[in-house]
Amino acid sequence: MAYRVLYDIAQEPPFEIELVWLSGGFVLLGIIWRLVQRARDRKRIDPPKRTGFTTPKMLIGFGMVIAVIGIGLMGWDNWRLRKAIRNGEAQVVEGPIQSWGTERVRTARTDKREYHLYERFYVGDSIWFGYYQDVGQAGFHNGKNPTITFKDGMLVRATYLYADGNDDPPRIVKLEITP
Repeated sequence: MAYRVLYDIAQEPPFEIELVWLSGGFVLLGIIWRLVQRARDRKRIDPPKRTGFTTPKMLIGFGMVIAVIGIGLMGWDNWRLRKAIRNGEAQVVEGPIQSWGTERVRTARTDKREYHLYERFYVGDSIWFGYYQDVGQAGFHNGKNPTITFKDGMLVRATYLYADGNDDPPRIVKLEITP
């Protein structure tokens, strides 16, 4: 049976490019701020000693934290899944989608009404997949715009890994559907 590839982790970037721009923007803003500050300080007779946490240092530090957490952890997670695929740990299941559904899950914030959309389904009658849509993690999470509309009975082939332990649902690293 012919399948069309909807998602393949090998074709995806290891992290979101928006995080590169965001962290780079904070670092660049901090550097420019510090250079302007230094130029103004040179014109003064008694320039201030800028020790401690200044605004430029905070901006640079914040940009570095975004880079380490957003780019570093997401890149590591992607690398970890690709390595598991190369080591032959990936499994494949093929069959119709069953018990597909979505639900709104409230976030932990009590001061706002924020929700995430959780999508779940079985492939065949054996493997259950579940994920929050549009999250920052490696693997399929139906976050692209427009999202893929699943329905019961749709034939799919999913390549998956138990990346987070056997208690959590497996992560889809390649998803194919029939045209």
